[in-house]
Amino acid sequence: MHRLIWGIVIAVLGLFSLIGASSRSTPSETGQSVIVGFLFLAGGGVMIAFGARFLNKRKTISNFAFQMLRADNKINAGELAQRLGYSEFEVRKHIADAQRKGLIPFKADIV
Repeated sequence: MHRLIWGIVIAVLGLFSLIGASSRSTPSETGQSVIVGFLFLAGGGVMIAFGARFLNKRKTISNFAFQMLRADNKINAGELAQRLGYSEFEVRKHIADAQRKGLIPFKADIV
């Protein structure tokens, strides 16, 4: 979530730099503003992409964990990792985050 928010902030700063480049007096200042603007815009875009991918992964893992919990009254982290193609460590980390946020009950049996 933090990556997504900071990516948006950095991308907006890049846009402001590109917009402000037209008001610069010398060509060298304009060129520097354009370069900085594009770097900020690209960096912000990359951070937004990684942040969105992280949130999508968290949502997918939580959704499948809920389905397992409803069907078997337990969450099999190994099977979930194998089914989704993620490492078991990542799956357990996202399940623990979901438990801290109150989405998955702490009494859930995680195997």
